[in-house]
Amino acid sequence: MSDIITDTSPASLARANELHYEEAFAACALAYGGEVFDEPDLRFCASGIPISAWNRVVRATLTPETADDRIEWVIAQARARETPFLWNVGPSMRPDNLGDYLIRHGLADAGDEPAMGVALATLPSALPLPDGVTIERVRDLAALEQWVATMTDGFEAPPSAVESQLAPIAHDTFDDTAAARYYLASLHGKPVATAALTLTGGMAGIFSVTTVPAARRRGIGAAVTLAPLLDARAAGYQIGVLQASEMGYPVYQRIGFTEQFRYHVYQWSPA
Repeated sequence: MSDIITDTSPASLARANELHYEEAFAACALAYGGEVFDEPDLRFCASGIPISAWNRVVRATLTPETADDRIEWVIAQARARETPFLWNVGPSMRPDNLGDYLIRHGLADAGDEPAMGVALATLPSALPLPDGVTIERVRDLAALEQWVATMTDGFEAPPSAVESQLAPIAHDTFDDTAAARYYLASLHGKPVATAALTLTGGMAGIFSVTTVPAARRRGIGAAVTLAPLLDARAAGYQIGVLQASEMGYPVYQRIGFTEQFRYHVYQWSPA
């Protein structure tokens, strides 16, 4: 276990978000059978999954003299693998006008993504749930298949995205050595919501939170977000972080998350 971060000040939560973002994506990319290009001035995580959210530049300290060449280098790696990727520009990335360079090299401006954090001690111990809702950690391949299918449905992606994600994610283990732990919420036995937990950099990170359209606005998304965070708290972790979607933002606020800053997101696709 990494040394647990105990400073829960807003400044610490902001630093933690960037650190966890970098370390968690790198750990998952490697666990899924992908590659991590860890260069002195940038880090590019290529999971091998042909969906942009799974492939990201997570660190970049470029200069005006090197930025053009380094951006083209990342694009060349992605093009060779025929995978799209995201470049989330956070406070520590350089140069300050990195977004302008990315646009010039053909990346599309995908808007802002709030970085949020919470002191786990402040979380509620439970949330009210509709009758028939259960939340369980994924422990085997059959449950992982349900998790991936539910996540795909929740993000309203085409069914073809299930297999392209399942095979790489299944490379990871199901025990506590896993790069990520997956949680599946069911309503009367039918899977309806997902979340995932990463424990890297001394903090707990949440990703892949989604609820299928038919089960939204019932509090299930909040509950499936809270469950892994409570497990992390029980294990001694003190900080939780995530990057929020527009739909998820108010859900996380209700749990207790606060916004520290916003990543500006840029996307590249082979097409």
